[in-house]
Amino acid sequence: MASIETNGDRLALPEINVDGFNTVITLETALSGSPVFKGMDGCIRDLAGLRGTYRIIDVTKKAVDLLLLAADNLYAGRVNVFLDAPVSNSGRLKTLFYERQETLGCGFFLEISVISDVDAVLKQSGYVVSSDSVILDYCRSWINLVPELLKKCGGVWMIDLDLIGAEERKA
Repeated sequence: MASIETNGDRLALPEINVDGFNTVITLETALSGSPVFKGMDGCIRDLAGLRGTYRIIDVTKKAVDLLLLAADNLYAGRVNVFLDAPVSNSGRLKTLFYERQETLGCGFFLEISVISDVDAVLKQSGYVVSSDSVILDYCRSWINLVPELLKKCGGVWMIDLDLIGAEERKA
């Protein structure tokens, strides 16, 4: 397992491994004004069913920008984004990631992999960005990044399903 370095007073992660469609679609859902749900594990999830089809929409660029800028703020040395090969337009999303990284001037190495079994790769990885419980149950470590990103996007329709945690936070 890689160690976490510091950059001054800030943590510097050696790499992060992003469940691309899972993360981007959740951000797109929230940015589009549709509801997202905060679970008992603190992860934000959406009800958008992918089912093999995906298209870039008007908020996709903003979702990608939020993710890339967050990775840059984490001082990640490398960002690996994994996209599911069987999903339509994965190549277009891959291109958008590279274009936005160049435009934003992010200082990390970015690799986008379009593969057939994203879950299998991420289950074996550390520093995973995903809200997919199947991955989170097995990965070495994960970063719950989406809630932090959504704090920067006022007006998000978030439904907190962690009723016990919400009561404890009020006390």
